[in-house]
Amino acid sequence: MRMLPCHPMADGIYGLRRLREPALQRLLLILLAVILVAFRGAQFAVFSTQIQWGYDFSAYWMAADNLLNGLPIYAADQLAGPYAPQRQFLYLYPPPLAAAVTPIHLLMPTDYRAAAWIWATIGVLILAIGTFAVARSTGLIERVRAGTGRGPWILIVAAFTFPPVVGELVLGNVHLLLFGLLSMAWLGVRRGDRTGEVIAGVAVGLAAAIKLFPALIILWFLVTGRNRAVRWAIVGGLAAAIGTLPLTSIQPWLDYPAALLNLSAPSDTTDTLAPTVWLAALTGFSAARAVVTGLALALLVWSARTLPTRPSFAVSVLLSVLVAPALYHHYLAILVLPFLLLLPDRRSLPWLAAAYLLMSGGEQTALGDLSWIVNRGFPTVGALILLGVALSTGRCAHISDVDQPGRSTAEGAP
Repeated sequence: MRMLPCHPMADGIYGLRRLREPALQRLLLILLAVILVAFRGAQFAVFSTQIQWGYDFSAYWMAADNLLNGLPIYAADQLAGPYAPQRQFLYLYPPPLAAAVTPIHLLMPTDYRAAAWIWATIGVLILAIGTFAVARSTGLIERVRAGTGRGPWILIVAAFTFPPVVGELVLGNVHLLLFGLLSMAWLGVRRGDRTGEVIAGVAVGLAAAIKLFPALIILWFLVTGRNRAVRWAIVGGLAAAIGTLPLTSIQPWLDYPAALLNLSAPSDTTDTLAPTVWLAALTGFSAARAVVTGLALALLVWSARTLPTRPSFAVSVLLSVLVAPALYHHYLAILVLPFLLLLPDRRSLPWLAAAYLLMSGGEQTALGDLSWIVNRGFPTVGALILLGVALSTGRCAHISDVDQPGRSTAEGAP
């Protein structure tokens, strides 16, 4: 009887054998990176000439214009009753963001599309610096260099070619700014000392003064015993409010609660990924919002008490995004941070790759009525997979982390 070869048959096939060579693997990696950068760059170039360019940024630019001219920053219908958060120039955020954009408005006072280039440039710098800093803090740069022979540029390429990032740069929302602040918060947590808690707290406080959902991370500080970070988050938020008060005045702060409470479900759910909106089809918007918020709080508390610091912080960032009742594809740009925090766990790489690819979905008009599967379904599933990876990371013995699960040691540090 003829014996089968003891080595895989692929070893005898020249092309397949070459694929195992590190030099060829690195060449293919470079080629893939070049193709992705070229493709995403072309997308960006096209969209920068379309109506989408600066669409979200226009609201901040107009609010800054209104501040400079002594006009209300919230529309009358926002204060009168329920409204859908879906139209251009509609400002939805706390007053400090409008004040922060006034210098850009002064530079480009007549055209928000021109001003959006400044905003996009700021976003590019924040993403590049934040990606490098977070990757270095987790030892990811060394692992990437050991595995691919390349430096951190491959991580930066992956971040910039993440489709939500491209969308964020085009539309000009605040999520790259939030990515930078939450990355700073992680770096503060990573320090594990009093100064680190101050940095983390101030960063989250400033993020919450820009857009409310990062305030959920303050609960993570509280549950993990980082009480100093809680106090400094409050200080950071108050500093943003008081520091911009000479420009905003009191009235926008009096109007903001009404604008926030009157916020209703999106009237057009074509691009909406929020779990609240998915569930609202069955339970109604208010009930869905309560259920999603309650579940998010429970998961955050559980992860903060159970998981090591790195994955539990990733969970807090993910939940702060997913709990928002209005969530669109480009909002997922902030999830670059959880990706970076979870990548050091090699066993999760297939799931992280799947999440990355699923969140790369976009409009596919050729699918007709089924386009929601790619446009909404895939990105939502991808974000939930990323959350699942974060919740499961650290419960296995193979993970290494920056400190013990749960509580901070910084409070009693000298």
